[in-house]
Amino acid sequence: MVITSGLLDALQDKGIQDIAEIRYTNRKALVKGFKSGWAKPVSIEKPILIPQIAYLTNDSWELASALDGPNGWPMLHQADYSKGKLDVLVIPDNFADMYQLPPLILNKMRAVLGAKMNVTLEGPGNIAIYVYDNNTCIVESFLDKDAEISLVTAKAFKTLTDLTSNEKIPGTQRRAPYSWTEPGGKEKNAFALTLKPHSFRVFKFE
Repeated sequence: MVITSGLLDALQDKGIQDIAEIRYTNRKALVKGFKSGWAKPVSIEKPILIPQIAYLTNDSWELASALDGPNGWPMLHQADYSKGKLDVLVIPDNFADMYQLPPLILNKMRAVLGAKMNVTLEGPGNIAIYVYDNNTCIVESFLDKDAEISLVTAKAFKTLTDLTSNEKIPGTQRRAPYSWTEPGGKEKNAFALTLKPHSFRVFKFE
């Protein structure tokens, strides 16, 4: 289950603490640095304001973090509960700042939110994906410049075809991630492609 930081705030002291020791505080952090896993930290040009989420380190962990000097604050936080997981997605005070998050953080959020889907998107903000139940999808760019993205499919889908041009997009196999925060990771196939400004492409994966 994925909830937003706003819902965490609304559920404070109403039973959510029985699932995980994660608390919404009244403090804020102005951040421009971000980190996820073992990847190198990245920065954005304009800092954004986020709520500070507090937690016990032996109860839950950060999948994606915002950095403020020596301090770090969750952007995507996860806790185990019974046989499931609870993820908290931190929303900036200005909702539109979600589009300013770097691909490193957006891709982690997309991977968690789309964990049960056969295809997910990697790339910058302002890129949309529409997934259908016949193994097709549309990706659309709302950017004013070319965008380099990847479509990541489950291991069983080894080919990606542009249904407009009939072009076959070459893919690369990804090994399952090895991380204590991502047990049971699965192998994937990644297909790199370019989207023109304010355009869309239609694909079938098989």
